Amino acid sequence: MERLPNLISAARLLLSPAVLYLSYVRRQEEAALIFFLLALSDALDGLLARRLKAQTLLGKLLDPLADKVLLLMGLVSVTFFTEVRTNPLLLILLLLRDLFLVIGSLFLRRLGFVPEPSIYGKLTTLSVSITVILAFLLNLYFIDGMLTILKGLEILSITLVLISWTDYALRGVSFLRSKLIIERR
Repeated sequence: MERLPNLISAARLLLSPAVLYLSYVRRQEEAALIFFLLALSDALDGLLARRLKAQTLLGKLLDPLADKVLLLMGLVSVTFFTEVRTNPLLLILLLLRDLFLVIGSLFLRRLGFVPEPSIYGKLTTLSVSITVILAFLLNLYFIDGMLTILKGLEILSITLVLISWTDYALRGVSFLRSKLIIERR
């Protein structure tokens, strides 16, 4: 039972490319359903890990990786392979932020820094997930006024990407400063 959260994260990671493939072949209903279920699995695996006291190092690495892959697959889908498309700036910024986080984490990990998720990162994941889900829904069932909500969510998501990027960068700089101060003593 303690492996269940990691199995859910692994399934999310492995199934995320299906969202992109299904969008590419114009099977938007299936892509939307899979994205929605995988986004829900993100909340489920975290809840189970806490309830079962099954938080592991593997889970701490696998869960955010699965989140990043799912969000990128979903965003690529609704940026390039649907009629109603999201702003490419959101995809570009999220991709750059995630590359920055992965490279920065690899570098700082060698110095003993273990990155922890931030509230801004979690809010970004939630906002981008809702943006992708709404974009899929608008492609399936266009409702007047919903496009305005989608554009507002895009702006919110872009803002949160920038805030979380800044927060993670400041955490890394703070760690480096403290490491340099300790080593100078």
